[in-house]
Amino acid sequence: MGQDQVLNIIQFLHVLIDIFNCSYIFIFSSKYDIYFATWILLQTLHWLLLKNECIVSYIEKKIENPYYKLGSDPKRVPHNEVYFNEYTLTAKAIIILSTLLIIIYRAKTKTVQGIAGLAIVLWIYLTYFHNDIMKKIKKPNL
Repeated sequence: MGQDQVLNIIQFLHVLIDIFNCSYIFIFSSKYDIYFATWILLQTLHWLLLKNECIVSYIEKKIENPYYKLGSDPKRVPHNEVYFNEYTLTAKAIIILSTLLIIIYRAKTKTVQGIAGLAIVLWIYLTYFHNDIMKKIKKPNL
């Protein structure tokens, strides 16, 4: 199997994750909300740990360019370039954030509300503030 085939498979799997994230609220009952909220929270936490980069996107970039360094271009998501446009990306973000807000509204426990709320706050931080803050922090000369 060639690199292009592997890249296509990984990108397709990445799209399936996006489809699951966007369709959860329409397919599953509220008894699974804690699992979905935890899933989204873990996704956003791993972005924080990987320099605001998705592990799947990082693998895609490494296949395209073996010299790619983690976090050097976190805003570029290869599968989005192939399968989406700016309107579908905006719709995807709105659907996922709306799903988390619905989960907070219908949750029967504070735990589910807390996990979903934390996922929203962390997502907003990573999307809009993290890169700007990290650029302003001076790196020590070692």
